Amino acid sequence: MNNARAHSARLSSLLQSLRAQGEPPVWPEAPASHELVRGFLLWEASLDRAQQAYERLMRRLVDLNELRVCLVDEIVAIIGERYPKARQRASRLRRALGDLFSRDAQASIDHLRETPALDAAEYLASLDGMVPCVAAHVRLHALGHPVLPIDRPMLQCLARHDVVDPLASPEEAAEWIVDQIEPDECAEMHLRLCRWASAVLSVGDEP
Repeated sequence: MNNARAHSARLSSLLQSLRAQGEPPVWPEAPASHELVRGFLLWEASLDRAQQAYERLMRRLVDLNELRVCLVDEIVAIIGERYPKARQRASRLRRALGDLFSRDAQASIDHLRETPALDAAEYLASLDGMVPCVAAHVRLHALGHPVLPIDRPMLQCLARHDVVDPLASPEEAAEWIVDQIEPDECAEMHLRLCRWASAVLSVGDEP
C-alpha cells in the first residue's frame, strides 16, 4: 500500500469515528447458505436495500432450490427492475446457485464450515458467476473467516477520503484494512463501513 503511514492514520481516525457511533448496523441471522444470496444482493448496493430484497425473495420463494431454478426475469421482478445491476446480479446469483447444486446436489455451503479456510476460499471463488467481494462476504458472515468484503463503490469512498491507496484493488485494500483491526472485529466493521459508504453516497459525495 503506497503511503501506508498516512493512510493508516486516516483509517484509524475513520474506524474510531465509526466505533463512536454506537451499536453497529443489524444484520439479521440467516442460514449459512443464505449468505451467498445476501452477498450478491449487497454487492454494490446498500445494506437496507439488500436486506429488503432478501426479505422479498424469502417471502416469494420456498427455499434456495426454488431460487436456483428461477429465471433471471423472475428474480429481477422480485428484487425490482431498478435494483442496481439487477439483471447481472440475478444472473450471477442464479449461476452460482446452479454450480453449487451441480457439485453437491444441494444449494448449500454447510460443508464448507468443516473445510480449511484456504480450500473454502478457493471453492467459493471457483463458483460460476462469483464476485470476489461476494465470496469474501460468505467467508466472513457464514464461515467466520477474518476477511473484509469491499466492492468498487466502497473502495472509491475509501480512496476519496484518503483512507486507502487509490490505485489499490478492492482485494488489496481489504487485506490491508484487515491487518489493521482485530480478527473478531471484521464482521462488525464490515457492516459499519457499508453503512458509512451508503451514507457518503446518499449525500452526493459520489465516488
